[in-house]
Amino acid sequence: MLGKLLKHEFKATARLLLPIYLVLFVLTIVDRIALSIDFRGALNVIPGFATMAYVISIVTIAVVSLVIIVLRFYKNLMTDEGYLMFTLPVKPSQLINSKLLVSMFWNLVSFLLIIASLLGVFLTRERFGLLKDGIRMVLNEMGKEFGTFNMTLLTIEFIVLVIIALINNILIIYASIAVGQLFNGHKVLGSFAAYIGISTVLQIVVTVALITLGALFHKSFEEISALPQIVFPLTIGFTIIANGLFYWGTNFIFNRKLNLE
Repeated sequence: MLGKLLKHEFKATARLLLPIYLVLFVLTIVDRIALSIDFRGALNVIPGFATMAYVISIVTIAVVSLVIIVLRFYKNLMTDEGYLMFTLPVKPSQLINSKLLVSMFWNLVSFLLIIASLLGVFLTRERFGLLKDGIRMVLNEMGKEFGTFNMTLLTIEFIVLVIIALINNILIIYASIAVGQLFNGHKVLGSFAAYIGISTVLQIVVTVALITLGALFHKSFEEISALPQIVFPLTIGFTIIANGLFYWGTNFIFNRKLNLE
C-alpha cells in the first residue's frame, strides 16, 4: 500500500514542480546565451532582464518546494481530504512515510537542479579549471590535516548530516501541523505557533551545546582542528534523536488525538 501512496503523491506533486523545472531549464539556456553575447546600445539591458528572470525562477523553485511540503501535508491530511485518507487501510505512519519520502525526493532534485543550473550559467572553461584546482587544493589540505581515513569519514558524516538535516526540516513542519490541528478553530494559527515554539527550543539547545563545546576546547590549533571530528557525530546523533521525537509525536497524534474538522 505504501507503493500506491508514493505513486499518488509523486503524481500530485510532479504536476506542480515539473513545469517549474522546465522553466528553469529554458531560462538557464537563455541566460547563458544572453551573458555570452556582447549586446550594445539599448540591447545591453537584455542580459540584466534574463538574469533577473533566472534568479526569480531559482527563488520560485526553493519557495514552491517548501510550500508543497506544507500544503500537501495539511490539505491532504488535515482538511476534508483527511477523512478519506484516514479511512484507507493503511497506518498513519505509512501516510507520513509517503509524504516524507516524496518531499525529500523533490527537495534533493530541486537542490541538484539549482546547482547544475548555476554551473550551466556561470561556469566557463577558465572558471572550471579554477574551480577544479581550488577543490583539489582544499581536499589536499584537509587530507593533510585530518588524514585520508578521517577525511573520508568526515565526508561520509557530512553527507549523512545533510540528509538527516533535510529530514529534520520536513519533520518539524509535519509535527507543527499535527500539533496545530489539536487547536479547535485555530489550527493554522496553532501550527504556526507550534513551529515557532519547536524552532526556538531547538535553537536554544544548539546554542547551549555550542557554548559548552567552546568552553571545553582551548584555542590551540590542534584542538580546533579536532572539532569537526567531534561536532559532526554529536550533531548527527542529536538530529537523529530529534527526528525520532518529531516522527513519533506526529504519528502519536494521528493515532490517538486526530481532530479533523
